[in-house]
Amino acid sequence: MTLTGSPVTTYGTGLLSTQIYPAVDSGYLWRRQPGPLAPDGFVLPSLDLADRATVSANDHRLVTAPAEPDGARIYRVAGKDSLAAHLLRFGPGPEAAHALHAVGALLARLHAVPADATVPSGPPRGWLRLRKWLAEEHGPTAAPAGELLRSQLGEQRWRTLQTWCDEALSDRQHTVICHGAPSLGGVVFTLTGPIEVLTGEDLCLAPWSTDLGWLIGELIELSWTCGGDPQAWQALLASLYSGYGKDLGQRWNRAAALRITLHLHDFSTYVAWRPNEVRRYAGFLRFLIDL
Repeated sequence: MTLTGSPVTTYGTGLLSTQIYPAVDSGYLWRRQPGPLAPDGFVLPSLDLADRATVSANDHRLVTAPAEPDGARIYRVAGKDSLAAHLLRFGPGPEAAHALHAVGALLARLHAVPADATVPSGPPRGWLRLRKWLAEEHGPTAAPAGELLRSQLGEQRWRTLQTWCDEALSDRQHTVICHGAPSLGGVVFTLTGPIEVLTGEDLCLAPWSTDLGWLIGELIELSWTCGGDPQAWQALLASLYSGYGKDLGQRWNRAAALRITLHLHDFSTYVAWRPNEVRRYAGFLRFLIDL
């Protein structure tokens, strides 16, 4: 697909680059591409799998796009803002709760799609990055942050994270077709239109809890970094659970700790190496691990 004009928004890291263009007729085109430091490209699902993954629920939908020659994806959607941007700007509220209920319902629909041999075996790319970091099987760029985090957490908590990660990735009894990385930054948000979730870059077979845990971790991290009314943030989690139809039970802190650790890895490796930021996150991770 050929894009014309200038993007209205451009942002990115060494892991992922995004440009958002106005569409000629209406809506917007989101162009996403692996960043220059990304260890691998997007998953290439078959056309049939991409079609089956384009599920909908009450006008909300998962949006897929074919691979461009350079590996990018260009998604046609209604809005130019993400749910992450809305939460950072305005905090939790009924509009965000409505959106998360829709996201939960969409993931439940996706997880109910029958899997077959065309689905990549998984685990998702993000969780593989995390496992390599915890096992110290990573490149030199990620090493300083990993060493500092390990010293701040202590050996017992570090081993706990390793165990939780290994257990999450080795669970093959509850695998479904997973989104793989349903980030709030990939949820296209408008106040009046449907919710659209950019999908296909990480599709694979993985436990159902993988997708739900990703979002739980992001919401808990935002509640910690942004502050505000804890009950309002909890209402967002409740809306996500209600839309999906179940929650993670007592293992929610595992999911949150793993997702936040992955975010710390990605920030330190693909954005900036900031020792004070690692120390700050280590304190919150100690709290989550010890629950």
